[in-house]
Amino acid sequence: MLYSNIYILHEVLYFMSGFKEKRGKSIDKSLLELLNSENKPVSTRDISIKTKLSWHTVINHCLKLQMAGKIEGYKLSNLNVWFIKK
Repeated sequence: MLYSNIYILHEVLYFMSGFKEKRGKSIDKSLLELLNSENKPVSTRDISIKTKLSWHTVINHCLKLQMAGKIEGYKLSNLNVWFIKK
């Protein structure tokens, strides 16, 4: 009985970790699509509103994409703005 519970827990955790990775990739994809469609740099707040994601999620994924070299960003007054790297 104990072995089967541990196995089930392992399978649930395995599924959840895979789900998280796929969700992260879909968030990255939606951010890149949004930035591709814009002609000017977009603030983190505007991205958050347009994608209906939390500000914290957006800033984390934008920073990750910036480190990967896919987007660029800079600080404008008190706003972070992002655009596709060309």
